[in-house]
Formats: sequence, C-alpha cells, structure tokens
Amino acid sequence: MLYRIVRLVIKPFFFILYNIRVEGIDNIPKEDGYIVCGNHTKAIDPVLLAAALPCQIHFMAKIELFRNKILGILLNAVGAFPIKRGEPDLKSIRTSLRLLQSNKNIGIFPEGTRNISDELKAEPGIAMLSIKSKKGILPVSIKTSYKFFKRTRIIIGDVIYLNEFYNTKLKNNDYINISLEIMKAIKSL
Repeated sequence: MLYRIVRLVIKPFFFILYNIRVEGIDNIPKEDGYIVCGNHTKAIDPVLLAAALPCQIHFMAKIELFRNKILGILLNAVGAFPIKRGEPDLKSIRTSLRLLQSNKNIGIFPEGTRNISDELKAEPGIAMLSIKSKKGILPVSIKTSYKFFKRTRIIIGDVIYLNEFYNTKLKNNDYINISLEIMKAIKSL
C-alpha cells in the first residue's frame, strides 16, 4: 500500500526532474511474478525503475541500508528486503523465491553493486533465482547522465526465460555465465 502512495508521489516529480522516457512498455508481462533486472550506476536507480514501471517491485537492497532505523523502516514498508553482498545469503534467496512464487515482482541489479565502469560483470543470483523459481527476467536498461532535466531513457527488453536450464544441475560458474549473458542482453538494449 505504501509503495503505491510513494510511487504516486514520486512519479510525476521524477518524470519531470529526470525527463524520463520509457521504451518497450509492451514488453512487461501481463501477469506479475517476474524478476526486474537492470544495470546499476547510481543509488537512485531503484527509484527511477519504481517510477517508470507500472508494477510493484520488491527490490533487494544491501543490508547496510537497513541498519539506519528510519531508512530500514521505509525500505521494509515499500517492500524492499535486505541482502548480504559478496556471500551466499540464504535468507534473501528464500525471500526472493517466496515472493516470486506468490506472483510478486522482485528487482535485482545483477552486478551486485553499482558499476560505474563499462566492465561486464554479474553475480550468479539472477540466473539461479530465475531457474529455481521458473520465472522470467524482465531486462531493463537505464541510460542517463543523472543530470536534472536531461533525458533519461528506461528501455525495457523482451522477457528472458531460462527454461532450457529448469531441470538441469548447474554449478556456480554456470550461473555466473548465464548471468553474464543476461547482462549482455541488458547492455545491448
């Protein structure tokens, strides 16, 4: 509920302030229960996606953000959940799978952190979550200078399904390679 209210308030403000143009809106699945997956350069990226996409997104957010009491309460209220970066985090994996099985959308930045270089990198989590949940990935590219009133393009690609991997046994390196392919698809948007 709070997510809708916050989105209603920030959407016009961010569309004007960042001059947001959304491309590929027809690529968003009709039914919820997918993974929104985008590139990540600045801390404002989740807010840009929340403003641009018409669905609620439960974002993974680094656990450090939840240590600030007020910010933690706000993040929880809008449906975000913590993840420990750089290590397997079973709690956040279970939370992600539970949300996806409940046909809720989750938001992940597969690079694991903000990436200000052009280096292609990805953590294994995005591929693993898609395969384990058997849910599609909605690739989204954020193209912006992050300067006020300069054009910000949010480009939504075709949903990626990894059904060829659904009943196969994969290793961590396999998940990383699949996640890198997803990041290539995002960069190509």
